[in-house]
Amino acid sequence: MSFADLTSFDQAVTFLQQHQQTAYIILFFGALLETVIPFSLIVLGEVFFLSGAVLAGLGVLDIWVVMLVLFSGGILGDNLSYWLGYRYGNGLFDRLQHWPLIGRMIHQENYEKGVAFFEKRGASAVFIARLSGPLSWITPALAGIFRLNYGTFVRFNTPAVIIGISQFIILGYFFGSYIRPILNWAHQYGLAVALIVVGLIAAIFLLHRFLDWRKRVERTREEIVQFILHHFGFSLVIIACVFVGLLILI
Repeated sequence: MSFADLTSFDQAVTFLQQHQQTAYIILFFGALLETVIPFSLIVLGEVFFLSGAVLAGLGVLDIWVVMLVLFSGGILGDNLSYWLGYRYGNGLFDRLQHWPLIGRMIHQENYEKGVAFFEKRGASAVFIARLSGPLSWITPALAGIFRLNYGTFVRFNTPAVIIGISQFIILGYFFGSYIRPILNWAHQYGLAVALIVVGLIAAIFLLHRFLDWRKRVERTREEIVQFILHHFGFSLVIIACVFVGLLILI
């Protein structure tokens, strides 16, 4: 078995090329559910953004269609979350404020503070949250719950969705475009790199152990020689790993 199984990779690419429509549908719903409560708590949109972009970089999917389904899914998901929060958020506050423990945080006073906050800083909060990882999962629903003007929400949320998803598309597309050369390189030199990396990590570990051992108390020359002899075999293994790795690369 080779270090990088290119045959299996090519088979996976062929399979995905034969199921493009299914891939687009999955990407759309992944982007959609990323911010729809309660799915946003378990669906990681980044997985779909990067996967779609990587497949586009490989030539499996059309990059323009990928962008269309991800942007439309993200925008629709955020708008759906907004209206769910707008429609059911107030009633949820009324019910939860009577619950033990939770009622200490969710009560009418805090609701009014939330409304005031979104009236004052809601536009910037929506824009920034969409670019801030986990905050994007709940901010659209909070915007609806706290009655942020819908027109304001759309104006600031839509460009934020496009910018937030685009950063993953750019990264994934770039990686997908170069994944074949990377796999070919790994196929040829992966073992060598692995040996060198393992050897260097082991050398750093041994050096750290020696320095830590030496600084505890002042060591005599004889003690240092004994330490070196005690770890001589381990040192030879480290040197052999790095040497063999360099030979393969050369």
